[in-house]
Amino acid sequence: PTPALFSKMTRRLRARVGCLVAGFCLTHVLSLSFLQPLRAHRAATALKARGGEYEISDADIQDFYGKLLTGPGGEPQKGTVLSELIVKFFHGEFLPSGFRRYSGQWKGPPPGTIGKKDIEVGVMCLKEQMEKPTLITKGGVGYGVDETQKVVDDGKGWIWLAAEMSPGGLALELFKSVPYGKRAILVAKQKNVDELFNSVNWDVALSNVEKTFAGPQIKQR
Repeated sequence: PTPALFSKMTRRLRARVGCLVAGFCLTHVLSLSFLQPLRAHRAATALKARGGEYEISDADIQDFYGKLLTGPGGEPQKGTVLSELIVKFFHGEFLPSGFRRYSGQWKGPPPGTIGKKDIEVGVMCLKEQMEKPTLITKGGVGYGVDETQKVVDDGKGWIWLAAEMSPGGLALELFKSVPYGKRAILVAKQKNVDELFNSVNWDVALSNVEKTFAGPQIKQR
């Protein structure tokens, strides 16, 4: 071709290459702008599946457990909210149909009031239920998840005692999965509940009544 024709063909080729490069860059930018929200959504979903911003690891559970094993065992002190809750929710009969609360006279001392003897019975029943629970509340997965996603047992071998505010005041429940958003009070290895009760620090357990575990701190009482 003549120099003029060759120059014209070169300009057209450059123009085509420029269009291809621009098209590639635009496609790449659009792909990134589409993928970024998708990646962010996937990351948020994965985080929520692990417990969200309130995720609880095995190390967190072990740390919570270790702090409880710093006492002399025995029973919680008379007159504390914890001792009264344990008596209220564990001194009685656990039936397949539910819990039947003790309706007799408290032993005291003085008779007629909740005393050391009643607390001993309540703690004994609590220990029995943590070993072989009759009633278990669903939990686990993460904070704020739908009820249908919660599980009865997360398979980790822990048994939890946790409190939650109800219309009648604080209520105690047992969990075999992390009690997200509840007031986790005690946790024990279900196959070795004695380890907890032989060395439980009831002052630590009592302080846990005021704390939301694996959830936002909310003053409820």
